[in-house]
Amino acid sequence: MKQLRNVITVGTTVMMMGSLLAACSSGTDKEQTSASTSTPATSTQQASATPKVEKKYKIRAMNILYGAAPPDTSTGKKAIEDRYNIEFDYLPVASGEYNNKMGVTLASGDVPDTVLFPYLDAVYFNAIGSDQFLPLESYLADATKYPNLAKLPKDVMDTLKYKGHIYGIPRLRGIPGATLVMRKDWLDKLNLKVPTTYDELYDVMKAFKEKDPDGNGKEDTYGLAAGVNSGAGVNGAYPFVGLMASMKAGPSVGWVEDGKGGIVPGEFAPNNKTAIGYLAKLYKDGIIAKDFAIKKDQQVEDDFLLGKAGVVSNWGYTGFTPERLAKARAADPKFDLIAIPPLKGPDGSEGGYVKGAGFFGVFSLSKDLLKDTGKLEKMLKILDDQIGDDGANFFKWGVDGVHFKTENGQKVVTDLGKTEGPNKYQLTNHANEGEWILSSADTPETTKLKQDSFTKAMQGKAYSSQDVGLYSKTYAEKGAELYKNSVDGIVKIIVGEKPVDYLDQLFEDWKARGGKDALTEMNDAWKARK
Repeated sequence: MKQLRNVITVGTTVMMMGSLLAACSSGTDKEQTSASTSTPATSTQQASATPKVEKKYKIRAMNILYGAAPPDTSTGKKAIEDRYNIEFDYLPVASGEYNNKMGVTLASGDVPDTVLFPYLDAVYFNAIGSDQFLPLESYLADATKYPNLAKLPKDVMDTLKYKGHIYGIPRLRGIPGATLVMRKDWLDKLNLKVPTTYDELYDVMKAFKEKDPDGNGKEDTYGLAAGVNSGAGVNGAYPFVGLMASMKAGPSVGWVEDGKGGIVPGEFAPNNKTAIGYLAKLYKDGIIAKDFAIKKDQQVEDDFLLGKAGVVSNWGYTGFTPERLAKARAADPKFDLIAIPPLKGPDGSEGGYVKGAGFFGVFSLSKDLLKDTGKLEKMLKILDDQIGDDGANFFKWGVDGVHFKTENGQKVVTDLGKTEGPNKYQLTNHANEGEWILSSADTPETTKLKQDSFTKAMQGKAYSSQDVGLYSKTYAEKGAELYKNSVDGIVKIIVGEKPVDYLDQLFEDWKARGGKDALTEMNDAWKARK
């Protein structure tokens, strides 16, 4: 939730990719495998031939870390080193420290072989402008050496083009973004139907507030779990962004078309007064908690999981996890939920959720790799392998008998697999679609929930943010401050301190504070890319 913009934007129409490097699974290179499966040599040839020994490289990779760091030495890391015949120097950095660490690393000149840039932001564009990273388009076009990289979807790769070059290999993600998610057990108890319009949604959420859905005899529940995180970045996060997105407008959906041949920030989308006015009505009627403006991301999630609210609007398909369900059912064993298809707009038009960008961050390769083309090729093959079926299966499950076992014909992750499997050290990944939206930890229930959410998120007229991959120097410098000022003003509208028309003044203030130049630069970049 911390970076909802990216979760929703961010948020892929990615083609399924073929497998690569069967040889890698045994720690040998492609040439070695070809030799071992060819016609046997004569005894004379065997005696005189010099066996080819693949050079063992040390590969350094810097990656962002969410949660606890994996162990420096483990069976999973060893399996990766055996698979690729490398010494793997994996450099995970906690998400809260990542930008600072990246800045220090780039300034030092000692750049790892590959570095993750989580966002296409000022840090990324300044870094590739420093001439420390390789343009990759010629390698990505080599389908013979890198068949999976060569199949990366054109729409994603076009987004990554900057001044005619591509400087990063995407960490693939699914296209579907967040949907509205609702307490199904509450719907059933109150004999309510799944809403199809915003008026029906209002009625459902009002009933969740007033009709004691948890059965404790108190009016202590409300409709929508909501909060504010104005410091999450340039297009940071309203945790109720899914609601706004369904209305084709709203904070944190990036930049959207303005209906006049250009783009504007989502908070000033053409129909955003309707969306913010709707939220203001929810607040006035007590369907949003009165203290929503001070609630942080985890509090919003807990309000939904622990039975305070009946609707949450920022869950994508990846949000349905065994851990979340276990937490919710510890509070209420009857907890059940359902993803809601897009609602019709207030004007009767077909609704749609925000599509993701198809990736979350890119791995850029150090230009120092040009000093050893063998090492460069190894680095590219590693990334290629992780995108393909064979490599993705290896990272998902690990080593048979160590990280997983087979019970009743089904793979089951072992305790060791949960703590130190290869996925703890993974860089990129298979396209998120089909079976690949699932993790090894998924249960039959979470599998069904994920598949349902994935499908519903793409129903209707799904749309995408227009600013992914665009760069404006002014917006990079001033965007966070501009956005925070906008969020503060929008919160005033929601809580009734200002009328909805105050949004017009906010837009004028936004332009006066530097947004006017950002608007010009972003629109120029958008039109140039088209």
